[in-house]
This record gives sequence, C-alpha cells and structure tokens, in this order.
Amino acid sequence: MSEKILKVSRVVQRFGGLVALDNINLEVESGEIVGMIGPNGAGKSTLFNVVTGYYAPTEGTVEILGRQVTGMAPHKIAALGFARTFQNIRLFPKMTVWENVMAARNIKTKSNALDIIFHSPRYRREQAETEERALELLRLLHIEQYRFHYATSLPYGAQRKLEIARALAIEPRLLLLDEPAAGMNEQETLELMEIMHTLRDMGYTILLIEHDMKFVMNTCQWITVINYGRQIATGTPGEIQADPAVIEAYLGKDDEL
Repeated sequence: MSEKILKVSRVVQRFGGLVALDNINLEVESGEIVGMIGPNGAGKSTLFNVVTGYYAPTEGTVEILGRQVTGMAPHKIAALGFARTFQNIRLFPKMTVWENVMAARNIKTKSNALDIIFHSPRYRREQAETEERALELLRLLHIEQYRFHYATSLPYGAQRKLEIARALAIEPRLLLLDEPAAGMNEQETLELMEIMHTLRDMGYTILLIEHDMKFVMNTCQWITVINYGRQIATGTPGEIQADPAVIEAYLGKDDEL
C-alpha cells in the first residue's frame, strides 16, 4: 500500500504585491516520480522552496508523512528525510567526487569527536560503510570512473549526476530534483532517464522540476503544470500533453501567433 509522502494544500506565496504561487495543491505518494513543469518564472522553484522550508507560505499548509511542517526550518525538514538538488550546482570544489558523496553520507553516522580522534571501532566501521555506500552510488549514477577527480573538474552532466548521488547519500524519503537534466546533451539525458527508472524500481520517491519535455513525459507518472503561479493542470503524461490549457501556456493562443 502506498504512503502519502507530501501534501501541499492551498499554498499561496506573496512577495509584497507579487503573487508567486496562487492556491497550489500537490500530493506525492511513495514510489512515484512526480514532475512539475511550466514556463520560466512560473513559480516552480518557489514551490520547491516552500516545500523545503526556505520560504514560509503566506497561506496554506505543507504536510510530510501526515505531519504539519508549514514554516519549519529547512534543516528540520531535511531531517525528516527530504533531500534536494538546486538549479545552480553546489559541490565541494576542493574535494574529490568520492569525498563529496562521503561528506553528504556522514550526516547518517553516529561517531562523535572522540571516536574520530581515537579511530574507535565504531568510527572505523562507519567509515568503511560510508566509503562503500558512496562508491555504490557513484556506480549507480555511472560516474565511478571520476571518483578520484576533483568535483569541479567533471563534465557538466557528470556534475549534475554527482549532485544527485550526494542527495541519495542521506537515504531520503523524498528526493527533490531541480532541473536535473539542465545542460546535459541528448545521450546524457537518455542515461539520466534510465537512472530515474532504476531509482523508481528501487523504491525511491522523486519530485522534479524539468524543462525537457521528453525527459518529463518519459520519466514521470504524474505531472503538475504551473503558469504565472497558478496550477493549470495535473494528470498523467498523456492527459497533460492533450490539455488545451497546457498547450496554450507553452504555445500561446492562435491570435498571439
């Protein structure tokens, strides 16, 4: 039986006189890949920031696993099992690829300062587990060959994958991906699509923002469309592709052409 991971209800976000989000509703159940699409400036990243606690909504509520978290601090929401990537890649430039993933994974360890200083059995065990899990994730994202390279020396598409590996390192209940295919070439995008299918088969739950329509339509089970801060459609890929409001949002009305 599926479990409701996220529920966004009647969310409104205002910045002064600007209404960035207007009455948005969204649900994500365990094991689903849900996509959010819309033209630039539609409000998609703003909704991500509301869900992850970077913005407290002006109105409405956010629930995680049935728990009200509206306005909760980002680090507390992350502790509930949410991990996200950003439009702008955020890696540790002075660390290797492997070290970047291990650093993210260390949030799951229980070793204290004394364990680390004296290399206690617990520290050695957890460090070995961290190294192995990090390597598994690099293999999963097909970037194992770069493990000893500095993160910022990687090709752009590989840096995107490394961000996903870092997010997966904390074993999230919900993985939020902000334009994961941005800047990737066609082959990299197809490979990422296959990775998303693998993650879904492994039981991961994913909410993503993406502009690549082919990627979204072939990856997501459910799609929500936002335009000028308003939710104009929600449905399966087939329903979204045939929705007149969605077609108008992307192509404009005939008298505008």
